[in-house]
Amino acid sequence: MLKRYSGTLRCKRMSPPLRYASVSTPLKRLYVAYRGKAVCCVALGSDGRGFERVCERLFGIRPLRDPRLPGDMAKQVLDHLTGRRRFSGRINLSCLTPFQQRVLRKIRTIPTGQVRSYQWVAKEIGAVRAARAVGTALAKNPIPLLIPCHRVVRSDGRLGEYSGGGPSVKAKLLAFEGVDLENLTRLRIRREIAIGHRRKGGTDRPMSSVAVFCSLTALRPLAIVVALSRRRSSVGRAADS
Repeated sequence: MLKRYSGTLRCKRMSPPLRYASVSTPLKRLYVAYRGKAVCCVALGSDGRGFERVCERLFGIRPLRDPRLPGDMAKQVLDHLTGRRRFSGRINLSCLTPFQQRVLRKIRTIPTGQVRSYQWVAKEIGAVRAARAVGTALAKNPIPLLIPCHRVVRSDGRLGEYSGGGPSVKAKLLAFEGVDLENLTRLRIRREIAIGHRRKGGTDRPMSSVAVFCSLTALRPLAIVVALSRRRSSVGRAADS
């Protein structure tokens, strides 16, 4: 049974049940809520009780605690945090509206080191005049760790808002991923936003490990932690030289 609440769909009784566990990371303990094999929500720096309350506000029910994350899920999350590979596991957005789900699933396709505009996202999901609604959907992203909402900017090249800490945090994340922020707002660059802004030098760089943990705008603010660590390979060093 679904109940509409504060712009989202609150879940009452769904199968499988909502569960959660934590995993130790180089930063802090990361709490992950999931149904079956699909991640629903993440938070860093919260205690177990606090995370349960967050889930209850978002989903309408308290999750059941497990002693540990399922093995495959834990590995995928840790691989993502350490920059080994982008998270490709399942996500569960069933408590968001259909429009919000379409927006967030499209955002998952934006590659590291590139940006797209709110207008581009709106066109891609078949809602050309809904650029502002796209921004609202991004503000409700419950899994920013896996869904890179910081890679969406304004059509004129300005960064726009970011629920994970404001434009300054957004700028740091994009710069770390290789986006040339100085050129982003120049006229010759603006058209590239629709097709993807390339990294500096036009060459691919080694995968960066970018872990972003955002507070949910519909919930009590959580601590925001941005952890950045760059893994340079010999290929990356050669490209930089």
